[in-house]
Amino acid sequence: MALFGKKDPCAICGGKVKGLLPWRIEGQYICNDCYGNTDLPQDMVNHMTLEDFRGYMAFREENDLLRQQFCLTHQVDFGWLDDKFLFDFSNRLLCMDKHLNKTIFEGRQIRSFVIREDSTPLFEGSAAGLVCYPSTIPDRVMAMAPQINHMRMQEQMQRNAERAMDMMDGKRDYDVHLDRPYRDLPEPFQKFVVEIYFDHPYWQFYTADRKGPTFNNSMPDVNDYLRDYQNSAAIMGDLARGLMEVAFPGAPIQQMAAAGVSPIIGATAVTRQGVVTPHLNVDAVTEIQRFKTLMDQGIITEEEFAAKKRQLLGI
Repeated sequence: MALFGKKDPCAICGGKVKGLLPWRIEGQYICNDCYGNTDLPQDMVNHMTLEDFRGYMAFREENDLLRQQFCLTHQVDFGWLDDKFLFDFSNRLLCMDKHLNKTIFEGRQIRSFVIREDSTPLFEGSAAGLVCYPSTIPDRVMAMAPQINHMRMQEQMQRNAERAMDMMDGKRDYDVHLDRPYRDLPEPFQKFVVEIYFDHPYWQFYTADRKGPTFNNSMPDVNDYLRDYQNSAAIMGDLARGLMEVAFPGAPIQQMAAAGVSPIIGATAVTRQGVVTPHLNVDAVTEIQRFKTLMDQGIITEEEFAAKKRQLLGI
């Protein structure tokens, strides 16, 4: 049949099929009204029979009833534009679309979830409760502080020398042409990953990710990175709280502590109104660096530095 020729009627309702590239199921045309706001796992619709799709249309009508009663209680902006988690705590409903055009999930359909930093779990939720794991990111970033400070010191010395040479040459715009070098520092992790597992007729698994903080490659700063990390980690904790509230309200919450790993810094008691999220007083980082310098200069002992570090970190 020609691209612009007359098309067969919709295989579902018998209505007119419009558009240059209409939908097809089992090779037969489906009109836009019947296809509707189809929200299925990747490629699932391509393997459906007409009977399967009729069953999905019936499910979609039932799901529209949940959409009509959805009352937005809380929203977590997981990504920049795309991934939004909308919660209706009173009806225990969840949708991953700010316009509610995608599938509405019932809390009872959530089997479990995990929020990771790359492959390392940060939160795990199920009917057994929420497990909050200590994050190694603050300690790993702190370990990079001497390297970053050395780089910044070298750069400043170079810029001072170049500025002095320009002043000797009588140049007045020496601050204008000095470019900062590009430093490709490896971040301690790449992204936060959310995985939700369902007992659902069409969805068994959903995943989304959010890019982790990055260093400023022209002027890396530990404080800036930790501040960005703290903000992002707070969003992950907010998401974990929302998922627990719709899926497993009242379930116990456990804070884990790993050997050799500091608990999440500044953690507060966990309640249904808020779960533990990584929190670091960024001002403490500067103080720790200062006391580290004093130790390196022999002014204080290693034991005194360790005690001051524990005090500043609240551990």
